[in-house]
Amino acid sequence: MAVIGLGVVGRRMLEQAASSAGIQVVSAWDAAAPARAAAAADFPGLPVASSAAGAIERLDVDVVYVAVPPLAHAPLVRAAVAARKAVFCEKPLGVDLAESEALVAEVEASGLAQAINFPFASSDAVDALARRIAEPGFGLRGIEVRVRFAEWPRAWQAGATWLSRADQGGFTREVLSHFVWLAHRLSGGAVALRGAAVAHPAQPAGAAETAVAAALDCAGVPATVSGTVGGAAPDRVEARFVGAHAELVLADWYRLEVVDADAPQGRPWPGLPADPRTASYQRQLAQLHAMLSGEPHSLPGLADALAVQRRIEAMLTP
Repeated sequence: MAVIGLGVVGRRMLEQAASSAGIQVVSAWDAAAPARAAAAADFPGLPVASSAAGAIERLDVDVVYVAVPPLAHAPLVRAAVAARKAVFCEKPLGVDLAESEALVAEVEASGLAQAINFPFASSDAVDALARRIAEPGFGLRGIEVRVRFAEWPRAWQAGATWLSRADQGGFTREVLSHFVWLAHRLSGGAVALRGAAVAHPAQPAGAAETAVAAALDCAGVPATVSGTVGGAAPDRVEARFVGAHAELVLADWYRLEVVDADAPQGRPWPGLPADPRTASYQRQLAQLHAMLSGEPHSLPGLADALAVQRRIEAMLTP
């Protein structure tokens, strides 16, 4: 793997790939010299290239992981395709729909393996959730997604200033896109936006949204999606799947709880990994290895990411 982008997400991939049985990082690059230097210091032996081309075009690279801000995705994905490398790209696929549509067509025409990094694709909690709501007795009646952040970007993202801008950042693209993808997969791609409202601060100009609310239809199941920034309450990231007699709550990305008459405060779903975040990352890399080996895998492709992008951008420009 070549890792392009050495910010928080790229460095997280370096950490997880070090424990992977099938994926080895053989080159890395970032546009910022300090990020390259920090990665070289923190990951001894990491081959840090002096250019994106130098990292991508190495003969021992099979797949290029693109972990840069969204506006830079398309040129780097095209560089990987030109070098005949498989593509593993961060979400969102892009911001401009016409550009993303052209990019998907080019990548699919290349015949190269390609996927988008939506970690819910390899989540034990999501697998359990999908199995439960598919049971006839569950009777899925609605989906409620809610996120709240005291500040945006969050403190650990402070260095990623692009996240604060409306041109490619914001929590709708960065966080809510995961849940729109989840609805996309659970509904077999039948997600329709019924309405949306969005708020931006008056200052500074070009700042990302501070609130969004949207109504979706997921194969006949109504869904609401909402998010806010500000206030003193703790951050919240959760999705509730309301059934006829019970409710499943996917919280903090990796926790799954059941709420019903016997457990009105919720009880943990049994049998999930003790360290669900690491388990999810390692499963994701195992799925990536399967994809590169021509085996069945669960990773979403660029076309799936384009479907999510269409819904997300429509939420932001109602």
